[in-house]
Amino acid sequence: MRNLLLFGILFLAIAGCGPSISVTHDYDKEADFTKLKTFSWMAVPATIAGDVKTAAEKNTLLDKRIKFAINAELAAKGYEMNEANPDFVMIYHVGVDDKVNVTDWGYGYGGWGGYGYGGRNVSVYEYTQGTLILDIINPANKQLMWRGQAQGTVDEDASPEDREAKLGVAAQKLLGNFPPDMGGGY
Repeated sequence: MRNLLLFGILFLAIAGCGPSISVTHDYDKEADFTKLKTFSWMAVPATIAGDVKTAAEKNTLLDKRIKFAINAELAAKGYEMNEANPDFVMIYHVGVDDKVNVTDWGYGYGGWGGYGYGGRNVSVYEYTQGTLILDIINPANKQLMWRGQAQGTVDEDASPEDREAKLGVAAQKLLGNFPPDMGGGY
């Protein structure tokens, strides 16, 4: 019984530490994903200097981490980097948004002995949400074949190792539906 309790506590601790990342996918039903074996990254044009938000989104450390995580996940799926003649090319987009989560817990009741009446119980949580969009493009016709989007909370105080780990999880979840199952089963 004690081992079961310790396992339960350990599982909850690990699950609680795991990044919460939501993922969506879309793809071209007419694209032939079975022929894809090699990939490369599209060149990204330089952007004009902007505000702090733009600087956070255009971060060379983030660029390196994203590409490393995506490359590693594609390699695990059997795809190879080929900059000279890729079967598909990729480009990513990132964004950060400040969010506010307000929860209204209703009216409070209380006081000692259950007497008295309290006001509304409202909690406010401010956080930064990061979005990573990955586009997979046919280099022959420059048409979008597949798009994945991952969203999660950004911990601005995270260590570089924690940032890499979270991006690794995001890449795994993001590419979990690539190539898409085109079997048409319901």
